[in-house]
Amino acid sequence: MMDKLKINSHGLRRARTRQYIQLGGLIAKAGLLETFQISLGADLQKDPEIKEPAAALYNGLLLLNEMAQSEDVYLPLWASQGLEKLGHEKR
Repeated sequence: MMDKLKINSHGLRRARTRQYIQLGGLIAKAGLLETFQISLGADLQKDPEIKEPAAALYNGLLLLNEMAQSEDVYLPLWASQGLEKLGHEKR
């Protein structure tokens, strides 16, 4: 089936890498790097000074995931609000 769709492991890796880069861009655009005092270019796994801020950011993302799965959250509303905020940034 992968041959039918012209998808191979290299293409999947490239797509995954592109998605990771885009997600990193959203994290930066949301101001989380500044909030958690993570400087661009820092190695999140090897730099001992970044270990705690990276762990704090990770915990925040886990909490966000938990919140997003709550029955109290209406994700389409978050989506429309996010699109509106992204639109304001482009102007």
